[in-house]
Amino acid sequence: MEMDSPDPSDSLVTPGLRTLLDEILDYAGLFPPADLSLHRALQNYAEYRHEDESWMLSRFVLPVRRLPDLSTHRSILKQGPPYVFSVLGTGGATADTFLDAFGRDLEVIDDFDEAHGGRAEVDTMEVPLPDALVGEGQSDLSSFLDALDRTLVTTGTAKLDLFLEVPMHRTAVNGLSSLCAAVAEHNSRQAVPPRSLAGLKVRCGGGEPADVPAVDDVAALIVACRNASVPFKATAGLHHPVRHYDDGLDTEMHGFLNVFVAAVLAAERDLDRSDVEAILREDTADNFRFLKDAIAWRDLTASLDGVRHVRDTLARSFGSCSFEEPVDHLRDLELL
Repeated sequence: MEMDSPDPSDSLVTPGLRTLLDEILDYAGLFPPADLSLHRALQNYAEYRHEDESWMLSRFVLPVRRLPDLSTHRSILKQGPPYVFSVLGTGGATADTFLDAFGRDLEVIDDFDEAHGGRAEVDTMEVPLPDALVGEGQSDLSSFLDALDRTLVTTGTAKLDLFLEVPMHRTAVNGLSSLCAAVAEHNSRQAVPPRSLAGLKVRCGGGEPADVPAVDDVAALIVACRNASVPFKATAGLHHPVRHYDDGLDTEMHGFLNVFVAAVLAAERDLDRSDVEAILREDTADNFRFLKDAIAWRDLTASLDGVRHVRDTLARSFGSCSFEEPVDHLRDLELL
């Protein structure tokens, strides 16, 4: 995805931070707590693409049912490089209801891509794993993913990556190994270039304290994805760079530096789950260091090539209803 980003040589941002956070934030201004109108959110996104920190910005997120509404905003979509969207799919509680809705969603996506002739396209769908498949064995999950692939072929969808949201309750966490094995098998059978790579999505926050997953559960997802070479993305509750106490929710909140540094070091240093948990629990910003040729947490380091590889293949992005808050907090830490 191409952005109007400045030349890295002109930036005071360290190469370590820039490499870790390159195109990391999917802008979701339509969703709580921002709850912006489509026009305001899209206008914000268009403006962010020209700011100094535009290198951090990735896709615009919206529900698939809102795609037709973008036709009234063609003037915005004609500005700058092509726009790339991630849509929230309709989903379904069972495999059958999911697949029925998936077929309809693909028709909406195909109509949108055709209508905008290369100026705007959808290349990613985020959608909850059907409730009936949470915690199921690899065979049932593989059959479901095969059916998704057949639906993509039938509709003629050229390219659409899928991130299946996994609830962070005990049954789902216990089933992560089977789910990741099924996703990895699905991805291994894709042609080159792939029609659809699948990954997982984890929700790191919400409107209630109970919506914030436990550190050990987030660590379990990172390690399971690392072990199976399955990409993941995160969403919700990640406005702050470093783990902190949120007075409004009255609970500890995850930090996006914690999550992505933990993923990088888990992959590059073959960390076990307890080490990943330690990084996720880190609440002292100075223990994260972003250098000319590496990133580091305490005495653990990863090269920039390693960071790029992990961002490309494992820890993809996080969704946020605000672009300004993460940027402002990074400035407060004197990282920007």
